[in-house]
Formats: sequence, C-alpha cells, structure tokens
Amino acid sequence: MPAERVFPVAAVILGAGAGTRFGEPKASAKLKDGRRFTDAICDTARDAQLDPMIVVVPPDFTPPAGATAVMNPRPAGEQIASVRLGISRLANMACVGAIVWPVDHPFVSLESVLALLDAAQRSGAPIVRPEFKGEHGHPVFFHRDTWRDLLTVKNGGAREVVHSYGKRVETVVVRDRGVLRGVNTREDLEGQ
Repeated sequence: MPAERVFPVAAVILGAGAGTRFGEPKASAKLKDGRRFTDAICDTARDAQLDPMIVVVPPDFTPPAGATAVMNPRPAGEQIASVRLGISRLANMACVGAIVWPVDHPFVSLESVLALLDAAQRSGAPIVRPEFKGEHGHPVFFHRDTWRDLLTVKNGGAREVVHSYGKRVETVVVRDRGVLRGVNTREDLEGQ
C-alpha cells in the first residue's frame, strides 16, 4: 500500500480549445522533441506528484498514460467550461486542491510547480499563482475551498475568481519564463 500524500493536489489540464490561431487543437500539437503539449505537461505534473491528472480535451483525444480524459463537447466554448468539467471530476477525490494548467503553457518547469505546491501548503492560501519578472502566469493552484466559486462565476472565468480573492492570493516569484510563455501561434514555438 503506497504512503498517503501529506498534501495531495490534482492537476486539471485544460486542452479542449480548438486552437484556431495555432491551426490545430493544442492538446495534440507537438513540441520539437515530438511530445504533444499534453504529454509534456503530464510528464511535469507526474514528476511533481500531482494526482489525479485530469485532462479536459476535445472528443476523440487519447490522453497520456496515467491521465484521465474528460471530454468537452464544445471546444469553441469559454475556458471556464473546461475548468468546471475538470473540477467536477475531482468532487469525490481526496485532494486539497488542484493545479489548473492551460495546455498552451507546456514550458513550465518542475521547479515552478513545486514552488506553487510549497507555497500553497506553507501559506494555506486559497489561490497561489506564479510570477516572473513582475507578470503573473500559469499554472495556478486553487484550493478546494475555491471550487464553488469556479463552478458558479458568471463573468470573467477563473481570472475573475482570482481577482475576487484579492490579498488572499499568494504570489510565488519564480525564475521560469515558461510560466508566461503561452503558445498561441506557430511562431510562439520558436526558440523552445
């Protein structure tokens, strides 16, 4: 029987978007090393011991090994719909929170994820986000206590939930440009 994790945190990887500007869904897009964005993120999430790993994806997508796929039937919808699908899958699972990770951020380092987890456990903050050179990035930790807000926010999605928590949001300064490096176009992959 494996040891119980002291601070169990899940991953909710948001990959259901159509990837219109990119030219294909980013969940199945590939890095120069041949891994899909989704695979690269799951590799880092696995190394950070995030469990379970929920991947919200378009229909007919094969998830990485060890990840659970949740299908979003409307890839053109708002991202908060994918957040809600992923969080809902975690409702009866033993985790204190989830790292919500957009699939277009495949370059985030393991050190940044571990820094988020450490800050979340140490501070008890409901939301923890990374910061690089004064800018907030992804992924973001959401404590289970915030999930109701994510499930019911009317406008502005997860960003509005983060803003509503104001000074209770913990910011972790990281040395990782990957937290800001969203891939929206093919050109964004250059220099990986």
